[in-house]
Amino acid sequence: MSYLDTLKDKRIAVLGLGVSGLGTVRFLHAHGLEPVLIDSREQVPTRVWLDSQVPQLERRFGSLADAHLSDFDLILIGPGLALSTPEVKEAISAGVEVIGDVELFARINTKPVLAVTGSNGKSTVVSLLANVLEFGGLHVGLGGNIGTAVLDLLAQDADAYVLELSSFQLETTSSLQAKAACILNLCEDHMDRYDDMNGYIAAKQRIYKGCELAVFNAHDEDTTPADTQSQISFGLDNADYHVMLHQGEAYFAYQNTPILACSKTFLPGTHNRLNILAVMALCHEFAFDAGIFERALQEFKGLDHRCQYVDTRAGVRYFNDSKATNVGATIAAISGLSQEPGKLILIAGGDAKGADLSGLKQPLGDFVDELICLGKDGAAIAQLKAGSHQVKTMAEAVSLAKSLAHSGDIVLLAPACASLDMYPNYMVRGNDFAQHVQEEQS
Repeated sequence: MSYLDTLKDKRIAVLGLGVSGLGTVRFLHAHGLEPVLIDSREQVPTRVWLDSQVPQLERRFGSLADAHLSDFDLILIGPGLALSTPEVKEAISAGVEVIGDVELFARINTKPVLAVTGSNGKSTVVSLLANVLEFGGLHVGLGGNIGTAVLDLLAQDADAYVLELSSFQLETTSSLQAKAACILNLCEDHMDRYDDMNGYIAAKQRIYKGCELAVFNAHDEDTTPADTQSQISFGLDNADYHVMLHQGEAYFAYQNTPILACSKTFLPGTHNRLNILAVMALCHEFAFDAGIFERALQEFKGLDHRCQYVDTRAGVRYFNDSKATNVGATIAAISGLSQEPGKLILIAGGDAKGADLSGLKQPLGDFVDELICLGKDGAAIAQLKAGSHQVKTMAEAVSLAKSLAHSGDIVLLAPACASLDMYPNYMVRGNDFAQHVQEEQS
């Protein structure tokens, strides 16, 4: 009997009807299951689809206190809702099983999974990893916290799945048993969700549960797996997968055996070298030759809003890293471009989500020549560097950056903050930056 068959006699709820929840409803409905739909919002943004596709399903919208969560055998909870939500805690105490869509996927899936989490770089790594695997001859399904909803992947005729997973998704996941699992890095993030950093780390560490190969960052002890049998590390040095000098040139290497010249990639910065090393480590069991990595890297130009090259105007290069929504991501972007010639002018600020910003102080002092701040927590960032500038809009930020920059300099948008204080999302913020780069330099 399949796991789905065991659900036919259970009373099931889907709690949280965002993108993830909608994918769960769609999947269950396609397999003849009729969950009760629950959301704390009276007006659910996916209501048009629900009305047209599943009008017969019972709905309980509004206060969760009136949703009677303890009535159910199984609740499929969206990642936006914490297990610490009082009504959810009460249901768990009453014996209700609460899982997410990734756990449901894991209980049904029979194909190999390569799973990646971390504070920064996840989307770049999983996208490049899928590219490498495709060049290696595998048909790959890519999804999770990027692109396709995880349950929709099961409809694909894939040889393997590559999943980007957030800490929120991992909180409710225990059966993944990935072929290879990786925590890229960890820095303070989502402190509006977790009591402290230890809670965040514990959620991330769940990715290693039952995995065949644990891939970790040799220079970030919080990524080190506690008890998996097979482990492999990556890092710029002193790691299994590392960078070494070979015939006078930097090479990606495995245990001092060169694999591929670093010059074969178009991805800038040391942080992207780490991303590539992580991909190589995740592919360790596949034993791909250097040619596969080279072809995949030559094709892969990076992702939008992730240290993305925008343009060169009047000799000044502009980079959009709007996806740098936490301190660690901004430090990685700054460090990655710190070896480039010319001044580095940084635009930062937004909603820091309660994070400690003090970690920016040293890299701002060491590598940033001019700091321009905006947004809700812009003033707090500005205090970390003497002589910084504060503005109100992205247009003002780009205009000021233009006036401060000279030929050979770099202007980098890497906010260290979420965008929701000023924009619908980080993509709109990045596009606004790029648009003003074009306008200001025309």
